[in-house]
Amino acid sequence: MLTDTTFWVDLAQERDNRQRGPAHQFLARHRAQSLEVSIITWGELAAGVNAPEELDRLLRRVRVLMLHRQVAWEAGRIERELAQSGSRLGENANWIAATARAWGLRLVSRDAAFTRVHGLSVVAY
Repeated sequence: MLTDTTFWVDLAQERDNRQRGPAHQFLARHRAQSLEVSIITWGELAAGVNAPEELDRLLRRVRVLMLHRQVAWEAGRIERELAQSGSRLGENANWIAATARAWGLRLVSRDAAFTRVHGLSVVAY
């Protein structure tokens, strides 16, 4: 499953506040699942830390998926599909959705905007 930026921000806030919120509960229910993040999510999360090691600790055991040609193709398709309906995603969200679609992964998010993407399976937490 591909996890979006919001999931990791929520998880970090729950840890900081010593809470067992929705992100922690999701992890507990899906322990057997492997988690991935897009390099776009990695970059967004990098804005909130002081050193790459902090990000490495947060994302330990999580595979980072790089952008490749098929992801770029899907990003273009998603942009085109959503522009026709007048409901485009933000640029980074578009790349995250494209990564999930290109890799055939479900996207873990609480952002309802992703549900507008045809062929994208969104798992809410």
